Amino acid sequence: MAEVLGVVASGIAVAQAAQTVGQAVLSLTQLWKEIKDAPDTIQTLLDELGATGELVTAIESELESSLSSVPRDGASLTPFQCLAIQRCREIHKTLGDLVNDLTAEIASSRKRKRLVAKAKVALKKETLETYEKRLQKALFFLNSALQLNLA
Repeated sequence: MAEVLGVVASGIAVAQAAQTVGQAVLSLTQLWKEIKDAPDTIQTLLDELGATGELVTAIESELESSLSSVPRDGASLTPFQCLAIQRCREIHKTLGDLVNDLTAEIASSRKRKRLVAKAKVALKKETLETYEKRLQKALFFLNSALQLNLA
């Protein structure tokens, strides 16, 4: 009877070990995929940052031109509008600096350094997503400022 319990316990232990190894393999496979996709991820972020920077500049110009078309004494952007533009520019710069640093590392001529840089991109994925969300919130804030100006 004790031998049967020992065999069953060993079987359960082996099954748990196999499950753990399987999960590790899946995690490593996902990480490798993210490492291989890192240059595409960075290029997409660079493209989005370029478009976002142009959008913020266009909105700022639109706000300023709408103020100049309506004669007001000392017309200028409201503190809310200035804050929204400033916040967008700060977050845009921070995310841009991070992406540019990672891009420079990926563009390295040494293969080993490139691989390490791609791994950094994969590992900093959450950081990049956090800054992207901050930028989206700042753009929403800027859009609200624009809507107040149009109202």
